[in-house]
Amino acid sequence: MENPELVGVIRESLFELAAWLRSHQLKLLGAVALLALGWGLGLVMRAIVSRVLHAIGRMVPGRLLRRGLPRPTLEREVSDILGLIVFWAVVLFFVAAAANLLGLPLLGSSLSGLGLYVPRILAAVLIGVAGLVIGNLARDAATAAAGATGTPFAPAIGQIVRAGIMVAAGLIAVAELGIDITLLTSLLSVTLLAVLGAFSLAFGLGARGAVSNIIGAHYVRQTFEVGQRVRIGDIEGTITAITATAVVLQATGGQVVIPARLFGETTSMLVSGGRE
Repeated sequence: MENPELVGVIRESLFELAAWLRSHQLKLLGAVALLALGWGLGLVMRAIVSRVLHAIGRMVPGRLLRRGLPRPTLEREVSDILGLIVFWAVVLFFVAAAANLLGLPLLGSSLSGLGLYVPRILAAVLIGVAGLVIGNLARDAATAAAGATGTPFAPAIGQIVRAGIMVAAGLIAVAELGIDITLLTSLLSVTLLAVLGAFSLAFGLGARGAVSNIIGAHYVRQTFEVGQRVRIGDIEGTITAITATAVVLQATGGQVVIPARLFGETTSMLVSGGRE
């Protein structure tokens, strides 16, 4: 059984909608045209951004790019994401214009605000990617530099450098989004100081022997050479190698590895300068 009141309400609503459509035909056509134009322009801008970023990626030396990006496909993924952000920024701008044309200022202002916020998202993504690339490159450089000194903590030092750069980039990216990071910065500063303090203490206690041996090996190289016969304590033999932390002697009973610091703590003597 039909409800006459409900049927009347529906019929009246349809009449009002039809009347509104008739009175806003030109505006509707203009709004549709704006949406189509925005969609097409967004696709064009997306393609341009992706191609420009791919071209920049090809200009960077291949080895440098592979070291900076953790996966071979990340370069393409990042360029596609940034292109998609640009696409939706353009589309939102035209949707807001269409809403204003149809007499919907509240919707238009909301979409305009969202569209203006998209460039902030784009900048935050760029900052994050830059932090990732620079952090990976700095990690490799720090690891190589620390490894050249012979320290066993070279990988840890590289990871700490990478983490520091990425945290800094993350904070800058979050601030770019307009989020108040004062409390977060304070918490991270306290945490970082605590971690650095603990690491320094552990490094100082655990690496004391390694540092002493590195310094000792430096002075051994200035005093002795490979091929010389030396005596240190009760051990006598020919130096076959001077490593970053030890001196290798070829003694009567075989090879003897002596920590380099012992040459500074114990009396040593040059027995012969000839090579055996």
